[in-house]
Amino acid sequence: MMKKIVGAVDGPAGSGKSSVSRQAAVGLGLKYVDSGALYRSITWYVLGRDGAVDGNFVFTPDIASIAIRQDFLPDGTSLTFVNGTDVTTLIRDEVIARNIGIISDNREVRDLVNAMLRDWARRDSIIMDGRDIGSVVFPDADLKIYLDASAQERARRRYAELLARGEPANYERILANIYQRDQIDSTRQVAPLRAAEDAIILDSDKLDAEQVLQCVQELIDAARAEQ
Repeated sequence: MMKKIVGAVDGPAGSGKSSVSRQAAVGLGLKYVDSGALYRSITWYVLGRDGAVDGNFVFTPDIASIAIRQDFLPDGTSLTFVNGTDVTTLIRDEVIARNIGIISDNREVRDLVNAMLRDWARRDSIIMDGRDIGSVVFPDADLKIYLDASAQERARRRYAELLARGEPANYERILANIYQRDQIDSTRQVAPLRAAEDAIILDSDKLDAEQVLQCVQELIDAARAEQ
């Protein structure tokens, strides 16, 4: 039986860290934990309670007592529940995306989410992606990967993705949004985006999705073999 392992995959927005983490989990029998869904869930709860979120957001006892659960499915996806309500689809709404920054930048919210993530990691072998998984949440992770790609390449991928779905897309606007997101993520006061000192940097600019997945799976296999 394989020993339990914690894999941390960090990287900028649009680097493909979520999709590759999910696929690696399926291929190697790990659980993929969608850490972003927890912040989205808390945002959904606060918006439902208050109707809006602003810079005066205050962490309250009812937020600390929220019961968030993720059910992991064989295809690597998961269902997310808040106090028994299935919010899997609800938390992907654009309103959530516009407000999540205020929630996720709150130190008490981050402490709450980090405690949940660490508790889940004690139970199963997991792979998790985010912006501070290897640097803050799991500084002792068995494997830390920083999946990187240039802003231009990330914008190109997003542009192609939108066109493939038949949605309107403007490459220059997408690129400008990525530059803005990178600036915000890397300069946050709480848990800014950065590669952990002992992370393996994986530049995906010249790799396709299958090659990135293969690299990640090989790194996980190697980390398992070292235990």
